[in-house]
Amino acid sequence: MSAPLARRGGARAMLAAKEAFAAVEFALMLPLVLVLYLGLAELALGQRASQKVELVAHSLSDLAAQQLKGGSNSGQAGMDETTIQAIFSAAAPLMSPLPTTNLKMTISEVTISADSTQASGYKASVNWTIAKNSGALRPCTINGVAKLNAADVPPVDPNSMPTSFTSAKAVTTASSSGDTTTSVTPTIGSIIVADVVYAYQPSFSRVVTWLKTAAPTMSRTSYSPVRNTYIPNHIQYYMTSGTNCSASP
Repeated sequence: MSAPLARRGGARAMLAAKEAFAAVEFALMLPLVLVLYLGLAELALGQRASQKVELVAHSLSDLAAQQLKGGSNSGQAGMDETTIQAIFSAAAPLMSPLPTTNLKMTISEVTISADSTQASGYKASVNWTIAKNSGALRPCTINGVAKLNAADVPPVDPNSMPTSFTSAKAVTTASSSGDTTTSVTPTIGSIIVADVVYAYQPSFSRVVTWLKTAAPTMSRTSYSPVRNTYIPNHIQYYMTSGTNCSASP
């Protein structure tokens, strides 16, 4: 074989070897690249789902707190079954395109009132509570007492209200003469509390049936003061489901 032919043959062999090596590298890197890509995409989708759950919780409490009519007297607010179910139905477009069959929702009215038997001087008690999709109802009483536990715990804990609602808060203001600390007492009145729990199923495991993973739970609680100015600022209970904790509406 002549030298030029030998050199061309050697070049072709080297090129083939490089192509084979590149193919091996690609085969080795592809699974890692796919895992990174799918992981980042799933992280973004999960974050978006978390934002939707947050929006649902805020919207439920805000919509319920806006009730200004429907009570037994002029100026009083009341809630019937049609109204509360319409509020719950707002979750579907807010969560779209995610499914809502596993979205547990609870709307409750909690009243903050003075109570000398409590160390803080205040308590939070449930007036009424109603749930959708097997959400956890807030209790009318705990250990026989009509009050929720004052505790700062992660959402959703239907048995508690944050201590900021039932204890005085120290507020410091700055001025030219120095800082001044004032004790601010809790606001007495009714609050709508929305508890939302969502079992999020990762998107890719919904598509790839063999890639089933445990559904992470997203939990949110939102608080909205009742807008009604009637005294007391209470939304009367005229619903046919849920629990009314008081003898009157």
